[in-house]
Amino acid sequence: MNRRSALNTLAMTAVALAFTGSHANAQLAKDIVGTWTLVSAGDAYEPNAKGSLIFEPNGRFSVILMRGNLPKYASSNRTRGTPAEYKTTVEGSLAYFGTYSVSGTDLNFHIEGSTFPNWTGSDQKRINLAITGDELKYTQPNPSGGGAPAQLVWMRAK
Repeated sequence: MNRRSALNTLAMTAVALAFTGSHANAQLAKDIVGTWTLVSAGDAYEPNAKGSLIFEPNGRFSVILMRGNLPKYASSNRTRGTPAEYKTTVEGSLAYFGTYSVSGTDLNFHIEGSTFPNWTGSDQKRINLAITGDELKYTQPNPSGGGAPAQLVWMRAK
């Protein structure tokens, strides 16, 4: 193989790899669209974690996470809870919404609003995004409650 032929082969390989990578990104961004239900979210919301994650095709998302064992308020009125009831609710739930994009295996969120006000207006990244069949996984490197990174696992809602 002469030098020119080798360079042409190398260039064609580079173009093919670039196309394959961008095609994989586009496919992952397409596959993420839909409604997902929480399977697990690490220690923060266990036991019996519950949640919903919605990705719209227009780039908008919403997330709700909560412990499955949140106790009911004695007053049956959410604006008349006790300090202990409020504390349990805040520590056991989180909701946020905004816009998203996918870049490689990074899931990028621009958070427009959150029940954790420190996140409102922030840009955040979830890493190691993977979709296998009806399962979606990613890692939250900086959980709102601190601690070690958490892997979240979701199943496509049927």
